[in-house]
Amino acid sequence: MQTLQKLKQEGFSEDRLKLDEAFYNTKNDECTLSFVYSEKSPLSDDEKNKIKKLIEDDLFDTCKVNVKFNKSCFDYDVIKKRLYEYFELKYKALSTVFAEDDIDIQPNENGASIIFNCDPMTKQVLENKGFVNDLIEFLSHKFFIEFNISLVEKENAIDLKKLINEEPKCDTGYEDCIAQEEKLNKYNVKIGDCIYGKPTVCENPIFIKSMSKNNGDAVLLAGVVQNPIMSTFMKKSKQAGAEPEERKKFTFTLQDLSGKVDVVIFPTENTIKQLELVTEGLSVCVGGTVSVFNERVNIKANSLYLCDILTKEIVKVYRKVNDEYFYVHPKPVTEVQQMDLFSMTTKKTDYWDTHDEVVVFDFETTGLDANSCSIIEIGAVKIKKGSIIETFQTLINPKTPIPQEITDITHIDNSMVLDAPTIDQVLPDFYKFTYGAVLSAYNIDFDYQFLDLGGKKYRLLFNNEQIDTLKLARDKVPSLSNYKLGTVVKALNITLENAHRALADAYATAKVFIKLI
Repeated sequence: MQTLQKLKQEGFSEDRLKLDEAFYNTKNDECTLSFVYSEKSPLSDDEKNKIKKLIEDDLFDTCKVNVKFNKSCFDYDVIKKRLYEYFELKYKALSTVFAEDDIDIQPNENGASIIFNCDPMTKQVLENKGFVNDLIEFLSHKFFIEFNISLVEKENAIDLKKLINEEPKCDTGYEDCIAQEEKLNKYNVKIGDCIYGKPTVCENPIFIKSMSKNNGDAVLLAGVVQNPIMSTFMKKSKQAGAEPEERKKFTFTLQDLSGKVDVVIFPTENTIKQLELVTEGLSVCVGGTVSVFNERVNIKANSLYLCDILTKEIVKVYRKVNDEYFYVHPKPVTEVQQMDLFSMTTKKTDYWDTHDEVVVFDFETTGLDANSCSIIEIGAVKIKKGSIIETFQTLINPKTPIPQEITDITHIDNSMVLDAPTIDQVLPDFYKFTYGAVLSAYNIDFDYQFLDLGGKKYRLLFNNEQIDTLKLARDKVPSLSNYKLGTVVKALNITLENAHRALADAYATAKVFIKLI
């Protein structure tokens, strides 16, 4: 720019004056130039006027001119603003990766120190991309001070594998767990060479489950290639009477940790060769646009990159135990001390020397498949040191019709659950009831699959120790004709009334447990 060259000739070198921003308003036909000057070598009013006049004379025939001056010095807010300008320009994803507390800006002898506290994955990605040197170069055009920039791993950086196995860690409800997960689950990949399309600036991709469903929206995804297929189709010509044209279509399924989506590419003769690299199991980053047809969402890709997927698993944040019960309140039970199967001796089982509480539970459900069926009743009994002390029982509205065959077995019909709480309301109370206790059920694998899936869905970690009362019965009461609950309770002289209702079955199972443990 000739104007800047003239300013240098007039003695306004870059160690005194720098062009910060230039903005042209087409509506007003006005050019705004913003300059920064060093606080160590400030500009006098006469010098500012001289600069304005020189610029106005140079641009007078082109447009209106507005000239602004700002003193450059250590200013926390100004530096922070410039950092986020840089993020927006080069790394848009960083504006969400770095929270306010993650960036520490402090003055030093020569200028300012900037420390970015980041998790190990982010640190590695930024180091590989030359982030520090690039940011210093950017800031050198905005300030007259020197910057010392460093990337530091957080002292409390998240260990993803450890996090998955920890006790619940979110102090509030389900929505807060989801919000915290969104902050933790940044999809980190190391992006390599572009193998198809035009190279563009790549940000961190998003998970497939989080992508836009709006037709035409830009999206960047990463995952593993499945079922790549090159095919042909006939494309109709827009010209009347013209013959259809044979075209190529390349499709594959992209799978990440959260889901799958179909990807389609319409290569030209010049780009078909590039797609030979896209093979089964290849990790790629896909840039493209969302395409929605007949409510089916896929991605029309315009670029493909090789990539190394750094995030290997999705973190789930679990809730802590409720302080109180909200929908289902346990009822106290008083019973005479119950002894084990060998109660003819005076020695009591030593199981209760090392175990305080056991919760025996039973579910009634709309079917056998936990992935497609729902819980319609929970019944549970709490045993403490060999005695039943509490019961937990509620019907549950499954929000779907109860099959007639289930009603015939359980005698629970749709009208009975109409005003009942839903599973998302009941599970936190059941989690409180079972917290810290051993879990037991009759054929526990069946009931636990419903409990485990529901817990994961609503962020409640049921990782209790488990004992199968059916296995206890097979070990301790041999030679029975079968091991249905009704057969076992009869052999042990235990009463079971109202069978196939959750609390009745749980209560009878609890008595079996006490006798056999």
